[in-house]
Amino acid sequence: MGTKHRARIAFCTVFLLVLVTAVRANGAAEDLNRDLYLKNEISNGAIRVPVLARIAYHDALKSIAAGARDEAERELRRALTYDPDYPDAYFTLARLKVRRLEPDAPTYLIEGFSALWRNFRVQKYVALGGAATLALVLLTLSLAICVALAIKYLPYVAHKLKEFLEKRFNAAAPAITAYLILLTPLLLVPGPVVGLIYLMLVCWLFMHRRERLLVAALIIPLVLVGIIDLPAKGAATLSDPKSLTSLVARANDSGGDEYLIRSIERSGTPETETEKNLALGLLHLKGRRFHDASEHLFKAIAQDPERKMGYINLGNVHFLQGEYEKALQGYRKAEKIDPLDPVCQFDLAQAYIATLLMKKASHSLQLASNNGIEEEKSSYAAAALDLTHVMPKRFSNEELWRLALTEARSLPKEQMKGMVIPLARVPRKAAAWLLLVAFAIALVLTKVINPAKLTFQCSSCGRLTCENCCSNERDMSLCKECAKTIETVTSEKVVEALLRQKRQTELVRRRRSARLITRVLPGVRDVYYERILRGVGLAGLFSLSIVCLFTKCSIVQDPMTLLTVPPLWKTVLPAIGIAVSFLISGMAKPSARFRPQRHSHARSISGETKAETSKSEEVA
Repeated sequence: MGTKHRARIAFCTVFLLVLVTAVRANGAAEDLNRDLYLKNEISNGAIRVPVLARIAYHDALKSIAAGARDEAERELRRALTYDPDYPDAYFTLARLKVRRLEPDAPTYLIEGFSALWRNFRVQKYVALGGAATLALVLLTLSLAICVALAIKYLPYVAHKLKEFLEKRFNAAAPAITAYLILLTPLLLVPGPVVGLIYLMLVCWLFMHRRERLLVAALIIPLVLVGIIDLPAKGAATLSDPKSLTSLVARANDSGGDEYLIRSIERSGTPETETEKNLALGLLHLKGRRFHDASEHLFKAIAQDPERKMGYINLGNVHFLQGEYEKALQGYRKAEKIDPLDPVCQFDLAQAYIATLLMKKASHSLQLASNNGIEEEKSSYAAAALDLTHVMPKRFSNEELWRLALTEARSLPKEQMKGMVIPLARVPRKAAAWLLLVAFAIALVLTKVINPAKLTFQCSSCGRLTCENCCSNERDMSLCKECAKTIETVTSEKVVEALLRQKRQTELVRRRRSARLITRVLPGVRDVYYERILRGVGLAGLFSLSIVCLFTKCSIVQDPMTLLTVPPLWKTVLPAIGIAVSFLISGMAKPSARFRPQRHSHARSISGETKAETSKSEEVA
C-alpha cells in the first residue's frame, strides 16, 4: 500500500514539473515572438509598435484583476517602452499609484494628458466621439423639449379640433378622436426632427416668446449640419481608415510597409498630391529604398518648395548612404525655411559631426535641445531610439488636420448621400430643408391667423376655451363651467367667491394631472411651467448621461481598443447623472399660473390667481 502511495506522489510530481515546464516554455515562446516582431518592425523603420503596447496593456489589466499589481506595473511600463504616447497606460499607472498613495501619481496623470495631446490618432477619435456625442445629446434634448411643449400645447389644438369635429361631423367622442388625429403622425414617424417640425406647424401659434426662441435655438444646429457639407465630410474623412489622412497618420509611426505604400498610392486627390508624395518618401526612407524615396521627395519639393519635410528627409536619404555633403545641402535648405525646427537641427548636427565640423555641430545640437528635440525623442519606442542615427521628419498634428480639411473639401458629394442624422430617421439635408420650411410656415401663420380665433384660457380658472364656447361676462372671457356657476348670481361679491372657489379646485386638479404627466423625462416639468433655463439644463444633463451610459462614453472607438473592458466609472457616472436629473426634476415645484389672452381686466384676475397658487399648493 505504501509503494502505491509513493508511486502516486511520484506521478503527480512529475506531472506538475512537466506542466510548469510547459507553461514556462509557452511564456518564453511568447516573449520570443514579441522580441522577433519588435525587431522586425524596428528594423523596417517603425517609430513605435502600438500592437505590442496594446498586448502588454491587456496583460496588465489581467494582472490587476488577479491582484498582482507589481506585475501589472511592469507590464504597463513595458507597454510604454513600445509606445510612449499610449495614454491608457499612463492613466492606469496613475490609478495604481493613487491606490498605493504614492506621490508620483499626478506625474503619470499629466503624462497621460500630454500623450493625448501629442497623439493624432487619439485626437481624431476624441473629435469624432465628441461630435457624435454632441449630435446625440442635441437630438435627445430636442426630444425632451418636444415632449414638454407637446404636453403643454397639444390640448390647445385638440380643443379647436374637438369643436370642429363636434360641430361638423357630430362625433360621438370628439375629444378622443381629436387626440388620436393629432398623435397619429408622431406615432407613425417618431423622431426628434419630425417632432420639431410637427411642433412648429401645430403648436407655434400658442407658444410664448421664450418658448419660440428655444425651438429656434434647437433647429439652428440641425439646419447648419444639414446644409453645410464640410462637417459631415470631415467626419467621413476622419472615420474612414482608407482615407489619405488616416493612411498618412499611420505612415508617421509605422515602418516601410509595402501594403501601406500601395494603399497611399491608390488614395488621394490632386489637392493632396504633395502630402501623398511626402508620405511615400517617408515610408521608402524607413524601408531604406533610397531611390524610390528620393523620387517621391523630389516630386513633393517641386510641388511645394516651402515644405521643410521634403528637404529634411531628402537629406536623410543622402546621410544614410554616406553622402554627407549632399545631406548638408538638404538640411541647410530646410534650415532656411525654419531655423528652429528641432529635427532639422538634430540631423544637421549629425551631418556636421560626420564631416568633423564640431563647432557647428555643437551649435545645432544646442538649438535642437532648446526647441524640443527631447520631446521628439520621447515619442520613440526605446528600441527604435537606439537604432536612430538621424531622425526622419514626420507630419505634425497641425499638418494632419490641414490634410483632413483639404481631403474633406474634395470629397465627392456622391459619398455623402447615405449620411443621416443619427436617430433622426430623416436624411441630413432633407431634415434641414424640412425644418426651414416648417419654420417659415410657422412665421407666416402668425401673420395670417387672427389670435382671437385661437384657443385661450378662461380668465378665471384657466380651463381651455375658444370664441365658440366661451362666455363674455363682466368684462371676462369665461369657460362654460365658470359661466354656468355664476349664471343666476347678481351680487359681485358672491360672483367673486364662487369664481375663487372654482379657480382653486381647478388649480389643484390641473397641478395633480401635470405632476403625473410631466415626470416622463427630466426637464419636461420645468419647460412645461416656463422655467426654460432650468428645464434645458436638466434635459441636457439627462441627455448627456443617457448617451454616455449606452455608449460607455465612447461612441466612436479606436479599433485597437475594442477588446478593452470599459472601466466601471463609465457606467457609474452616467447612472448617477440620470438619477440626479430625475431627482432634481421631481423636486421642482409646479406652478399653476396661466396667461389670459382676451381682455385687459383679466390682468387683475391673473394676479389674484398667482397669489392663490401658493395657497392651493399647500392644500394639495
